[in-house]
Amino acid sequence: MPVFDKYAENYDEGHVKAVAMSGFKPSYFHEYKLKEMVNFLKAEGYADKPLKLLDFGCGTGSSVKYIRKYLPKIAIWGTDVSTESIKVAKRNNRGVKNVTFAPFDGEHIPFKEKFDIIFIANVFHHIRRDKHDKVIKNIYKNLTKDGHLFIFELNPINPLTMLVAIKNDYRFDKDANLLNPFYAKKMLQEAGFIRNKVRYTIFIPRFISFLLPLEKYLYRVPLGAHYYYVAKKTS
Repeated sequence: MPVFDKYAENYDEGHVKAVAMSGFKPSYFHEYKLKEMVNFLKAEGYADKPLKLLDFGCGTGSSVKYIRKYLPKIAIWGTDVSTESIKVAKRNNRGVKNVTFAPFDGEHIPFKEKFDIIFIANVFHHIRRDKHDKVIKNIYKNLTKDGHLFIFELNPINPLTMLVAIKNDYRFDKDANLLNPFYAKKMLQEAGFIRNKVRYTIFIPRFISFLLPLEKYLYRVPLGAHYYYVAKKTS
């Protein structure tokens, strides 16, 4: 049984605890990631197109409302190894149009569709290192030609991120193995992705939130609490 099955009904409790040091609620981070993705898609002229998006490792479906908010024309599929989380995701997003959920067996993405966008948020640090190559190549295979992958991860180069990781005793995070951005880049390159652009995010805690407008200028500084890659498939 996947460890997340045990915590599907109270996942938010653990997430609140994990991010408490930042002063923000989990919803802040869910929306932050989506805004980052949307900014890229707008700049590339994709944001208003009826594309297909896969939320890989969707958990309880917390990102769906933000995807729908910022990308109303996009069709959404979500998958996760936790079947209990998928049940909660379906329940939490009942009534949201053009959304499909199904469990992931650890090897095969459970949909016939090819996706224009695959969104992965803080998932790979829960996957065993010896599985990374197979999983990322499977993701590559399920993108359309010229499709984009957005992969977000916690940044172990940031000392506060590591402190949170060490202090966090919530059970589903106990075996997390954070990926440094150099490892992530190599993983993407070996899978066949090109144009692997990295951006660093989450520099400013809530108690100095008046400085948040400055964050957009810090994306090259490798000390953000999070980072993400935008990677492209060309074949």
